[in-house]
Amino acid sequence: MTRKRFSSCDFAVQYNPQKDKTEDITKRILYSIVIKRIKHKKPAILFIAGDSGEGKSYSALRLQEVLLELQGLDIRQYLDKINVFTPLEYPNKLESILYDKELKKVNIICMHEAREVVKAKNWQSFLTQSIADINAMSRAIKRLCVIIISQFIRDITTDVRYTLNYYIKISRPKGKRARLYINVMWKDDRDLEKPKLRKRKLSGYLIYPNGKWVRYVPQYLELAPPSKEIAQQFDKLDVEAKSGIIRRKISKLIKDMQEDIQNSTDNNKINAMVEWYVKHPENLVKIGRQRKGKWKLGKEAKEMHDLSKREAIDFEQQLNEQLKKQGVIKEEAA
Repeated sequence: MTRKRFSSCDFAVQYNPQKDKTEDITKRILYSIVIKRIKHKKPAILFIAGDSGEGKSYSALRLQEVLLELQGLDIRQYLDKINVFTPLEYPNKLESILYDKELKKVNIICMHEAREVVKAKNWQSFLTQSIADINAMSRAIKRLCVIIISQFIRDITTDVRYTLNYYIKISRPKGKRARLYINVMWKDDRDLEKPKLRKRKLSGYLIYPNGKWVRYVPQYLELAPPSKEIAQQFDKLDVEAKSGIIRRKISKLIKDMQEDIQNSTDNNKINAMVEWYVKHPENLVKIGRQRKGKWKLGKEAKEMHDLSKREAIDFEQQLNEQLKKQGVIKEEAA
């Protein structure tokens, strides 16, 4: 059978409409565009973007889980090894993935957005340098799938953007799974004086049982959320990695507030915490859960901020009042 050739073919996967579910196709496509690329000794660098609250971190977590599963590995054994929550962790974790014998089969590293705990300028510099390091080292030592999470593509310089293979935008409609809008990055050098970086939709073929090849351009891919066990383990690691930095930021905010108002240290502490979390609502998932229209603190958050029972109650009350004013949470209908 003769099949047409197209200039853009990112995958060709088996598809049986009688048996296969949507997630089966998603996994096969991911294997084709990421794992096969690594097997051909090419790094796969993915940039994940999206607004706060759209599910970037959990989507990346599930993506890691699937990619490791497709290679016969269990993410629960490597969760802390392959996720970089703050820039300070990066050098040691990258070195371990590249050189440690027990991580020989592991070929994924994910850098989670840390703009809320480090200055934006430092975050941008870190991303730029780390991607350059990975590109240089992984070519000589070990091909990697690198997942970079940040709210905006402009967080990395133009030169480094040219090293990206895929740009993924995350969107999570209310009550539905997060959607991965995957674009392939390519270099338009038709004008040699002014080359440009461009993106196009992911595209390829579905191969039916009768041997027919059908062109397929998915609007987006969907993955089930990570299991509760893995999500809880991930959240705990995230909190542990960032809690020290967050505490120091809040302590500095307390000192700044003490210069302006004369009040008790405890009140300043609660006020500073409320102010910081209202300004950084993406961190709320690290300290508790929303239930019945109110944000409830978890046990780990009370320990993290060294809150007494009374302080925890005051913090919850003030936090919920401010979140309602900001429209982050709304009163439930009676």
